[in-house]
Amino acid sequence: MGAMIKDSTTLDIVVQLNKRFDAEALAEMVELQREFGVFSLSHSLQQSFALLGIVPADWSERRRWYKFLDFLKTYPSDIANVNGHDRVIQAFKDDLESEKAIPVSIICHSAAEDPRVTVSEGRPIIFSLDTHVIVSIPTTPGREARKQAAETARARRVQKRGKK
Repeated sequence: MGAMIKDSTTLDIVVQLNKRFDAEALAEMVELQREFGVFSLSHSLQQSFALLGIVPADWSERRRWYKFLDFLKTYPSDIANVNGHDRVIQAFKDDLESEKAIPVSIICHSAAEDPRVTVSEGRPIIFSLDTHVIVSIPTTPGREARKQAAETARARRVQKRGKK
């Protein structure tokens, strides 16, 4: 997320998501899924999250957030032939439509360690005894992403000069 949206925006969005899908809000989310099919492969994550109001307050960041959500289509996932975007949708859909839905937590992990969107079950919050669906998004911190981009641009310029 770091190359596309500010680190502070990422934190804000993760908090919004985790509050919207915590144990206290779960019954409402199950009902919204049953009634409206909020999470479906016929809707993008951008549409689903916008409908739920999970967006940055800053309009310029909102455009970047939507771009990031669309970019998840280029991420691999822990299921063969399923991209990261669709994996996130499927995780929400499967949980909210299950016999006994459980809270969903969004976490981030190092993209350098694992470039895939992964979904598992566990206890992502040390002080919670509830099992959650854990959706983990590969992320590169903004400063690191900008540094990598600058190094890549510098290398291209040097390479270009060498060809002249």
